[in-house]
Amino acid sequence: MNSEKSTYTGFEFEVDGYPALAIINADLKKLENKSMYAHGVFIEIIPDSYNEDGHPVEEEYDYLNGIEKSIISYLEQQTQSVHVGHTTQFRSLQIIFYTKDIEAVESFLDYYLSTIERESNFEIEHDPEWVNVSAFYDLL
Repeated sequence: MNSEKSTYTGFEFEVDGYPALAIINADLKKLENKSMYAHGVFIEIIPDSYNEDGHPVEEEYDYLNGIEKSIISYLEQQTQSVHVGHTTQFRSLQIIFYTKDIEAVESFLDYYLSTIERESNFEIEHDPEWVNVSAFYDLL
């Protein structure tokens, strides 16, 4: 699935008293057999510069957006992964995918995240029911 042609929906919510935003690929709500992509990939990047809400300032957001686009491009072209979206919380941007190709995704992220000059980490979790993102899809 090519996320460039997908429809994304935005949500505002709160985490620990701070405003948070989510941009979610709404087209995935209709995805048949989500369990084919049984592993959630949660990539966290810490912005270098941020405002009083902990959200990246404009220049930093543009830089992080470029990182996200690079990750999307690679994972959608080189692995069997779908881009769910991202959340912006206090001093954290979390990019979310679901994948079939754990090893390929892990190998790419181990390498790529070491090049972005930002503190980052990622987790890959077995989640065939997409429980970790179900709240977003329940709102659509």
